[in-house]
Amino acid sequence: MNYLGVIGDVLWILALSIMAGASRMSWGKIGKDLKVPVLWSPSGATVWRAPRAVALVFLPLFAFLLSLWLMLGSRKPMGLELAIILLCVRATLAAIFAVVHLAQIRRALNQLVDEGQIKL
Repeated sequence: MNYLGVIGDVLWILALSIMAGASRMSWGKIGKDLKVPVLWSPSGATVWRAPRAVALVFLPLFAFLLSLWLMLGSRKPMGLELAIILLCVRATLAAIFAVVHLAQIRRALNQLVDEGQIKL
């Protein structure tokens, strides 16, 4: 059994559950027909808005598919050094995706509140 691969799986499960929980919490606050800001310019102006489903599901879905690809890669026979490097890559990516998704949802909700489109 590859224990380092299992540790990487657990870290991805935690990150994906955080992302899913944040999306689920936001889903009820955002109206069905509301366009959600998902991309901002460096100056802070909204560049792109997407429907609620796309805005809240795309990044967790992409992260899930990436985690599956990394999981398959971690199941191949490899040396200890390479297994440790892959665990570090998996742990770092899981944390980055979770933090980016949380920051994106927070910024979108704050902007929608400021615009008066939702009430928290």
